Amino acid sequence: MRITRVGLLAAAAALLLAPFTPTPSSASVPAPQAKAAAERPDFLLPFPCDSVIELKTYRGHNPDDKKIDMYRQGMREGSPVLASADGYVHENFSPGGLEIRHGGGWFTTYMHMTGVAKAGTWVKRGDVVGYMGDVGSEGKPHLHYEQLYNPNSDQDADNQHIVNPVLQGRGPLVMDPDNPMTMTSTNCGVSTGSSLFAQSPDRSGVFQWSGNGTAWNKVGGAAGTLYAGGAGLFATNPSNGDLYKMNGPNNWSKVGGPAKTFAVTGNSLFGLSPDGSAVFQWSGNGTTWNKVGGAAGTLYGGGAGLFATNPSNGDLYKMNGPNNWSKVGGPAKTFAVTGNSLFGLSPDGSAVFQWSGNGTTWNKVGGAAGTLYAGGAGLFATNPSNGDLYKMNGPNNWSKVGGAGHQFAVAGDALYGLSPNSDAVFKWSGNGTTWHKVGGPASFIAGR
Repeated sequence: MRITRVGLLAAAAALLLAPFTPTPSSASVPAPQAKAAAERPDFLLPFPCDSVIELKTYRGHNPDDKKIDMYRQGMREGSPVLASADGYVHENFSPGGLEIRHGGGWFTTYMHMTGVAKAGTWVKRGDVVGYMGDVGSEGKPHLHYEQLYNPNSDQDADNQHIVNPVLQGRGPLVMDPDNPMTMTSTNCGVSTGSSLFAQSPDRSGVFQWSGNGTAWNKVGGAAGTLYAGGAGLFATNPSNGDLYKMNGPNNWSKVGGPAKTFAVTGNSLFGLSPDGSAVFQWSGNGTTWNKVGGAAGTLYGGGAGLFATNPSNGDLYKMNGPNNWSKVGGPAKTFAVTGNSLFGLSPDGSAVFQWSGNGTTWNKVGGAAGTLYAGGAGLFATNPSNGDLYKMNGPNNWSKVGGAGHQFAVAGDALYGLSPNSDAVFKWSGNGTTWHKVGGPASFIAGR
């Protein structure tokens, strides 16, 4: 998706949403209702629908052959990692890891990710819990995955036993480091980490692409603006600016009032108050929000976190935690956030820069550009003279992937475009400048 959405909501007199009520710590969050000891959850591969995954085990894991290293076809860093079953994040740990408690004594562990979901977060199967990375692995981006069991988890949550995993009804799997296996993900719920949404030309309905041909399903009514990311799909009420979250097809719940703008990161939702005086973070429950920052101009969110501009001079700041921000750069024409990187377009549009991750040091990675689009599939930029779209393959290494479009969107690790006259939606094939039509007219597209 295009990460940036600037100033699309009219200011309202009231401040953003309700006062904050602290979320309970992970230690005080009640466990899901316990399952029968023999009932293993229906674990699916922790990657978006139809992803091709190579499963193997690192020789260093021996003699324990129950741990799996998962490599996504294409090895794309920043691709979403999904919960393989319902539960809640029991704890976070290094490197880039979390553990989900599923009830009935069952747990899953994920490691080496960026944008990791926080302890205490409730997740459903298909929710984004992090992004493919190489944190602590010193190698190619991959996911370390385990299934664990402890029949006495209510009394002894830490004494777990790793088991040979069962995935998508296949197993128990015994991994051989010399003979990897390949599986295709069936983690295909509405809340998967790779979905494309569109608004009808008159904005009277929200639709989701089925993933096949040009078939779309209506999932919501009239909306003002769509915001999508790892935390889900959100839409504003066109009449009053209230914000709603999609829980499923045609099932939406109000999560807050109007704001100047919203931003979605890997697992959180943020809003800028109507008068721009404060940044708030949604608690994940009802319409309760927590103030996490002061005045801001524009918000930028993605897997790499939340960033905001100083409204007086345009300097960019990164949120390190509630009310804890650090300056990472000066003003820019626009910024874009991928799964683990931050990019900026110089104020005059003459060059693209990538943040080094330290202080305010940036490195030039491209020349002049019109608009930046970012997500799991990487960084894309339009040619300012003719609108052609280019993909960054590496610093100062770009290749043309398509012609001009009315709008582009990154969903998971796929790239989509809306034709110049908005009469059709296309998906990039991943090769050269070949695109395939996946839908008809639309006013706006958004991906997660």
